[in-house]
Amino acid sequence: MRVIFLVFSLILVGCSSNPKNMNPQTVSVENIQSEKKIELVTIEKDTIPQVWSDHKVLKMTTEACSNKGVDILTTLGFSQIVKNGTYVYGNYINNRAAIKCTDVGNNTFVYAVVAGPHVKIVERLRNEIVWKL
Repeated sequence: MRVIFLVFSLILVGCSSNPKNMNPQTVSVENIQSEKKIELVTIEKDTIPQVWSDHKVLKMTTEACSNKGVDILTTLGFSQIVKNGTYVYGNYINNRAAIKCTDVGNNTFVYAVVAGPHVKIVERLRNEIVWKL
């Protein structure tokens, strides 16, 4: 049993070592059977995503709140707006916004969040959404 483990370990160690100098950004791998080259590329993000959120308590039903959320995103120019129950979300260029309405007693708790790459745009979109709620 030890001999099998030693042989297996040597094979793994031998296969994992590569004397070629490899670039960490792009790695080419040759496929011996089909003689094709597969190029692996590392995707790097240019910016750190920003996430801004806020909340309010409103005197309306959750259905009215979510309908208002659809109207707000439409007015602000969002695209691909989807309403799923009391949850509304949409896209604005490369930003994403979500509005969630939840019953709290006789009121509705509204949570709005915007995410995207540029802090000023994300902040502005979040503010516009919350001001219109």
